[in-house]
Amino acid sequence: MIPSCRAVRVAISALGLALASGCTPGGDGKTASQVAAKVNGDEITVQQIDQALSRAGNIPDAQQKQAQKQMLERLIDQQLLAQQAVQKKLDRDPHVLALVDAAKRQILAQAYLEQVVQSAPKSTAQQIKAFYLEHPELFEDRRVYRFKEMAIAAPLDLQPRVRAEVARLDRLRDKAKIMSQLALWLQAHGVKFQTNLSVQAAEQLPSELVGKIHRMKEGDLLVVPRGNALVVTQLDRSQRVPLGEEQASPYIDQILQHRKRLDLSSDTLSRLRASAKLEYVAEFDKRGGNAATSSSEATSQPKPMERTQESK
Repeated sequence: MIPSCRAVRVAISALGLALASGCTPGGDGKTASQVAAKVNGDEITVQQIDQALSRAGNIPDAQQKQAQKQMLERLIDQQLLAQQAVQKKLDRDPHVLALVDAAKRQILAQAYLEQVVQSAPKSTAQQIKAFYLEHPELFEDRRVYRFKEMAIAAPLDLQPRVRAEVARLDRLRDKAKIMSQLALWLQAHGVKFQTNLSVQAAEQLPSELVGKIHRMKEGDLLVVPRGNALVVTQLDRSQRVPLGEEQASPYIDQILQHRKRLDLSSDTLSRLRASAKLEYVAEFDKRGGNAATSSSEATSQPKPMERTQESK
């Protein structure tokens, strides 16, 4: 009898979390470590707690003990659910087995890539200096920007009209009136929008926009599509807050190391694909080339920089 979808999801969640934390029913395969708790005879170790906390990010020293206690309670809950899943024989259900296998495959792939990128060469002083000089918008001429932003709910068929109106208003001499005039136009045409102010340093901006915004003057507009919306941004003011080379060096080193690791990951995948025997079957045969390209591109894409906003 196949269990309900909800039961399967609960069991999969428990088993997946138990697998990720190294906590398995029956206590098999555990590394000898100090026992923190026993759940119906199954041990949860301090090592498992520390491993789970290591994935939670940096935790202040003063909060370590409390965090350990909270994580232990979570692992106990996971173990209880995992034990129930085994008791109900969900660990033999084909759907559960497929998802556990997928989770195991993902963990192994990630572990291998993490091992590979450890060999990425360290950045040299010359590389750090070159990056500093190549990006004055982030360092020597770093700025903190204040923006007026307007997020407009504009479907794709309406976006050309909105863009045309923004372009018309951009020709006004009094730049301070642009956003208010745009708001009136949107209201007259029944278009919904939201406005806010944001203050962001150069390094908080999306990487693809840093150079463009650095060249903007006060009052200039920037229109960025976001699905069925347009975000109209006006540079209200900017303040130069330079970052010296010595102060910027650790930040630059992180960027360069991240790029080297991405390149190393991409090269490793390319090498493995080149040496592997890949066979695309049936209708997938025609799309084999696209699939390989998409995988490589997805691996080499850097994460977008976070944005910190101050709502109006």
